[in-house]
Amino acid sequence: MYIRKVEIKNLWGNDFSWTLSEDVNVLIGKNGSGKSAILRMLNEAVLPVEDSRLNFRLFDPVDEMIIELEDDIVIRADSENRSITGDTEITNYKLNITLINTFDVVEKSLNPNATLLDYQLDKLKLEFVTYQRDLSNQVEEAFKNDNETSRSEQLERIQAIYETKNIFTEILTELFSHTEKKFDEKAFHFLKTGIRTPILPENLSSGEKQILIILLTTLLQDRKKCVLLMDEPEISLHIDWQRRLIKNIRQINPNCQVIIATHSPTVYYQGWIEKIARVEEIQSASDSVTESAILTEKTTLSEGRVQKIRNDLTNFRSRGIPARLYQFNRRISAYTSFTKDECIELLNILKDEGIYPDVITFTTLISKLNSYTDAKEIFDLMEAETYSRLYRVKPNDITLNTLIKRVGSVEEGLELIQNVSANKRLQLYPNIITFSTLLGKAKNTNEIRLLEEMRNYYGVKANDIYLNKLKFKK
Repeated sequence: MYIRKVEIKNLWGNDFSWTLSEDVNVLIGKNGSGKSAILRMLNEAVLPVEDSRLNFRLFDPVDEMIIELEDDIVIRADSENRSITGDTEITNYKLNITLINTFDVVEKSLNPNATLLDYQLDKLKLEFVTYQRDLSNQVEEAFKNDNETSRSEQLERIQAIYETKNIFTEILTELFSHTEKKFDEKAFHFLKTGIRTPILPENLSSGEKQILIILLTTLLQDRKKCVLLMDEPEISLHIDWQRRLIKNIRQINPNCQVIIATHSPTVYYQGWIEKIARVEEIQSASDSVTESAILTEKTTLSEGRVQKIRNDLTNFRSRGIPARLYQFNRRISAYTSFTKDECIELLNILKDEGIYPDVITFTTLISKLNSYTDAKEIFDLMEAETYSRLYRVKPNDITLNTLIKRVGSVEEGLELIQNVSANKRLQLYPNIITFSTLLGKAKNTNEIRLLEEMRNYYGVKANDIYLNKLKFKK
């Protein structure tokens, strides 16, 4: 699985839209332009792990990050949460992704001489041992299943199994040839001509550690589809190693999508210039009314969604109404986007089936709309007797905060808060998530001042998330 496109809303006053190739992508720009931040957020957003294991603080500087993967999967992440949706229900989300940061700094530990690169090499050493054992098992299994092959066929099969590792070894040997070091894969150390004592990985130079980490990581991908993120991999690398870096990675794993942030022209000059994206070319002044190109495409190109959901609901007619509503809510949650007309059509489907939508239904539909105006119309329908028993369904704080994400500006959001809180029947008031979301949309000190005044007016206490976002905005 590869990453197709990345959009970032309001990073330091700019929006970003970056369309990626399946093979190589190089991001260049001045210091402080956001290259490293983009890579770190991208890695965190797409990690196939439980949300509880993610560092949402990485998204504090932005309003939202939207990522499109293969198989029409869309990931949306901000400082509060992450959603993973598509055109069909996602039951098995997998993405093999690795972020390599090769800055060699001392790590605070019992060993004052150990560096982060040393810790990475220790981890890779264990994985390399497992990798070699797996290769041996493949050879043994191949012969066990077929005893009638000729000697030459057996040798070809062995060669195919060890092909990738042999390429890795050849590349490593060539890179280290100028210092006469040779990698001993069994002992996981280097030998040097004329010196008996082996050279341990921790005794290599920073550049040698870096290239070993990069190539080992690529080898352990086992030629599978994967994404390799690298932040300034040229640090400490000799110019010849920089020049051959992408080629070497692609030789070891031609199925690897390489995404690099770099300052070195040497990394991409030989054959990869057309893969360059300059930060200033993928950014634009943040315009709050600009809709996401990814979400717009998903809304307009996906057809037959409503009919499919109708068919699914029909298949559950033998079950009770609560179970059918649960299945309906689950189905609509799986999709990335709906149009306003589709949302109304979906509500009409429930009405025809004699099912009253609940607050989850409305909140989910609001989350699927790209336009604030459209989302507000669906929000207002919660009070309409047309789709629910009068006064039965009322929006809650989750509904309000979902709608707040759709507003185009801080001013629009503050107006919404005032109107909603003035409705005594709703008894709905903003919380710190409401203000934290609006703070992400703030573009100047005046908007921040208005937010702070409104927050203090409602007596909402700031939390660590809000204060951290405030730090980025000031």
